[in-house]
Amino acid sequence: MKNLSSTLFLLICFISLSAQDQRIIEYPFAEPGTKVTRGVFGDDDRVEVKDAEGFQDFARATAVMVSRNNIFNEEFYSWSLREKIQNKYGRDIKISDDVRFLDQPAIGSCTGFLIAPDILVTAGHCINSMEEAEGIVWVFDYTSDLKFINNRKLNFSEDNIYEVESIITSKLDDETEDDYAVLKLKRKSDRTPYRFRTSGSVLNGGAINTIGSPKGLPLKFSTNAVVVDISPSNWFKSDIDSFPGNSGGPVFDENGFLEGILVRGAVTYDDDWSLTGDYYYDSDCECIKTVQWNSVRYTAGCQAHKITSVPGFALIMAVYENLHYAVINNLSDRFDTWNAYNWIYNHDHAKSNGRLETLAISVNNLYALEGILETTAKTLSDDYARELIDLSISNKNLDALKLLLENEILADAGLNYQHTALQEAVKNGQNDVVLTLIDYGADSKVKTSRNDNLLHLAAKNGDFEMVRILIEQGVSAKAKNKDKRRPEKVAKRAGHKSLAKYLKKARKGRL
Repeated sequence: MKNLSSTLFLLICFISLSAQDQRIIEYPFAEPGTKVTRGVFGDDDRVEVKDAEGFQDFARATAVMVSRNNIFNEEFYSWSLREKIQNKYGRDIKISDDVRFLDQPAIGSCTGFLIAPDILVTAGHCINSMEEAEGIVWVFDYTSDLKFINNRKLNFSEDNIYEVESIITSKLDDETEDDYAVLKLKRKSDRTPYRFRTSGSVLNGGAINTIGSPKGLPLKFSTNAVVVDISPSNWFKSDIDSFPGNSGGPVFDENGFLEGILVRGAVTYDDDWSLTGDYYYDSDCECIKTVQWNSVRYTAGCQAHKITSVPGFALIMAVYENLHYAVINNLSDRFDTWNAYNWIYNHDHAKSNGRLETLAISVNNLYALEGILETTAKTLSDDYARELIDLSISNKNLDALKLLLENEILADAGLNYQHTALQEAVKNGQNDVVLTLIDYGADSKVKTSRNDNLLHLAAKNGDFEMVRILIEQGVSAKAKNKDKRRPEKVAKRAGHKSLAKYLKKARKGRL
């Protein structure tokens, strides 16, 4: 469709791509460091989202902002696009054939999209305060398949309607040209969120798309567009087709990888010399036509706020929330998707909000635990390593314990603890744990501050089976503690006479 074209082949990491020259796609997963108006460039390339092959998950993660003024008795009411145009220009106005979707509802006012189960992003000029947020709802699955009853009423499933709990961060500043809002929803969604860039830069010449609600219409997919200018520090320019209502929508590459938030674009003059970016009165045909540009050159283009220019803490929060959701719900595919942001595991945000190794063990998600440990095992502090060992043992999760030890976490971690994990397991009669710890290198000759070895501990408890295990593992029955007592004496004093006899035989080598 456009006069500018490029080909983008994105693999996931450092990949080289060739159009007329060779460029490098910058690694996107590293740790982070008034506006209406749009229009069409060339042909109108908007299609229904159901026809956006391969992008259904992204359509499901895109919401439309609806004013509570359109809701009466929990039912949603809307003008059609035709009626909206007629309300502005007159009931008898002629409308050109290039104005599409005339008989569809036009209830939306902005677009937003999920970047985590309960974190939604939109433009700052759409929502910039809780007062504004309380006057709207966000609706998912607003598509052309939805019945428009009597050209007046829409029935949205209650499950698809979300309210805002708080504003995580927002900014609308004409001087800096910042225009974003990150919102926390009152409940989580199981929809697959957009994955976003946290480092590097959008590719100049790269193919991009958007999903949104132009003029409040059911979600449309716009494609056949490219990035034409990335020189501004916090936004980039493209020739994507968009209208008022697309504001706040996602701008993403052909793999669905999020690059920006659609915020503003080119305008022209209407008949009354007001600026417009959607439809205008053309005196030649005496009709309403779609604002249309043959080329992005010499226009403001369609501008998107770079996702990397959203404050880093909001993106960090979203990365953490996606992994937390994947771990706690045992979603291996989603975990794999977000595991690319593996810097989050050792980030201060994870330390403050709960490390994900602990969560994985708590919910017995060994798949996630293994994936996390690939990044963190060699960097864990001694105290935290011991904490994970103790958690696995207390949860009776021997598989988690083995997974920790297989990732070279020391079985004797916990230098600041009074007893090793092995000593605690002996005292608690946890035979399988004892064998596992010893198999993975725990020191079976360890002694307490009173010089009790493991057999002393087992003898005091009268644990016959534990004593047998320890003797088979080579723990000495001859050892004396600070009171000069051997394990057999400890057993006898504790009233375990048969065990004392057994230990005496072991000491003399008569078993």
